[in-house]
Amino acid sequence: MSTDGLLARAGRALSRGWGFRRPPHAFVLTEDRLVHVSLPREARGGPAGARVASRPLPEGTFRPAAGGAPVAGPGLLQALSALLPGKERIAAASLAVPDAFVRSAVVDVEPGAEKNPRELAEVVKWKVGRLWGDPVPPLRVSFCPAGRSADGGPRFLVLAAAEETIASCEAAFAARGIRIGALEPAALALSALAAPFLAGTGLVVHTDGPSVSTVFLEGGAVRFLRTRDVSFDPELALQEIRLSASFVGGDPGDGPGLDVTAAVAAVPDSAPVSARLRAFREESGGPAPVSVARALRERGFPLAADDTAPLAGLGLLLGAE
Repeated sequence: MSTDGLLARAGRALSRGWGFRRPPHAFVLTEDRLVHVSLPREARGGPAGARVASRPLPEGTFRPAAGGAPVAGPGLLQALSALLPGKERIAAASLAVPDAFVRSAVVDVEPGAEKNPRELAEVVKWKVGRLWGDPVPPLRVSFCPAGRSADGGPRFLVLAAAEETIASCEAAFAARGIRIGALEPAALALSALAAPFLAGTGLVVHTDGPSVSTVFLEGGAVRFLRTRDVSFDPELALQEIRLSASFVGGDPGDGPGLDVTAAVAAVPDSAPVSARLRAFREESGGPAPVSVARALRERGFPLAADDTAPLAGLGLLLGAE
């Protein structure tokens, strides 16, 4: 997503090489840290030379606004200032936010509705607004094609975040002279990184604090994203993953479904949800989930334990803008 839309690159191929197209700086916001991933010029042929640094967020960095949306306070700027050396000047960067900051929906519209961009934007914004209840706060909304509905009409993947949430994050960086160009939920950033290991098509399952996100990639493009607060219950999380796979796979009703046959990457490796998914694949005779972290370590990326924030930052740097 970007400051002009939450899915700036979702309809584009994610499985790209290391051709450098975005600013060489990415920041990843987690529940309790701000992480900076950068690629010095000499490291832009691959991930091995990436630099990673992080700082904790001060207590109370985020406060709930109307409707419960998180809003960044002065603590975010404090963490950013502590993270950057005094002489370092960054003009532009990408930012990944927690998956829970963004809500998503698959929206079907009437055939032909896509011919009127203004009308289409109003329809998808109204439909995704229902995720917030009433009253709907001002939203930052974006969408991309995600196939066809049963009646042949266009289907779109829609992402939305409270405008106050996104604007407060952007403001902290702007105070340091940094323009945030691409802004995405961590699951999408990770999908860009995982896509080559899935040959462009498959499922990416991301455990992010209390949230579990399932992303479906097809031909390197994002076709589905679903986030639920179910990490506390791996069995329930597995049901949600299978439900997502059933939706995007068409639920054939006989034979192994997408949740068994599709290539899948589960991040982080150590999450209880990832462990339950691995066990399910083994029980069902499906291929084991790909370990993105292991694959990156083998390529020399400096990754400590199962820290997924650097992976999300690296995924941001892979974006094609």
